[in-house]
Amino acid sequence: MAIAQKKAVCRAALVNLDEASATIMRDSFKQFRIHAVDLATADGKQFDQEKFDACVLRLIPGCEVLLQALRNSPRNRHIMVYGIAAAGQLLREATKYGINVMLNHPLDKTGALKVVRATHLLVLHEFRRYVRVPVITEVQLEVQRTRHSGTSMELSGGGMSMQSKAPVKLGDAVEVSFSLPNTNPITCAATVSWLEPAEGTVGVRFEPNDQRRTAIKRWIEEYLEM
Repeated sequence: MAIAQKKAVCRAALVNLDEASATIMRDSFKQFRIHAVDLATADGKQFDQEKFDACVLRLIPGCEVLLQALRNSPRNRHIMVYGIAAAGQLLREATKYGINVMLNHPLDKTGALKVVRATHLLVLHEFRRYVRVPVITEVQLEVQRTRHSGTSMELSGGGMSMQSKAPVKLGDAVEVSFSLPNTNPITCAATVSWLEPAEGTVGVRFEPNDQRRTAIKRWIEEYLEM
C-alpha cells in the first residue's frame, strides 16, 4: 500500500516582534494553514540555515542588516516580506530590498487578517491564481523630462501600480525607474493606463517594444519559481 506523502508546512518567520504583534500575525497566518515561527536574530544568519515562506519584521533603523541577509540567502531570497512601520512612515533604506506588504504599527487584528488573506496565496505558492506580485520599492516617474518620486504597490510583466503625486493624465507617455531585489536598477518606457487621484495612485502599462522590460519579466519568473 502506498504511503501518502505529507505536504510540507508553509512557515512564516516573525522576526524580533513584540508579543502583541507576534500574537496577531500568528493567529492571522494560522487561518490560512501557515505556521508562524518566532525568530530572534540580530544578523539574520538563521536565514542561511532554515527555509521560510514569509517573513514579518519591523522597519526600523538597523533592519537593513536583516533584509540584506534575507535577500542574499539562497534559501529565502524570494520569500514574501511583510514590513511593519508607523502609519505613513516607510524607512527609505529598506525599499531597495523589495518589501512586499506594509502593515501599520501598532498592528490591528482586522487589518492584519485582511492583508494576510489578500496575500496568502503567494506564501502558499499557489501562483497561478495570483497574477500580480506585491512589492514596495521607490519609483522615479519621469514625465516630460521632470522626475517625480513614488512608491510601487504591485508589479506584473505588463505594468505596475504605484502611489505618486505626479501630475499625469491618462495616456501620458512616461518612463519609470526602480530597483528590485538582486537586480540592477531598471528603467522602462510606459503609458499611464489608470488613475485614482483621490487615493494618489497611478497605474502604468509597460511599452511592449521596450526591450528593457525583459528584466522585469525575468525577475517575476524567477520570483514565481522560488
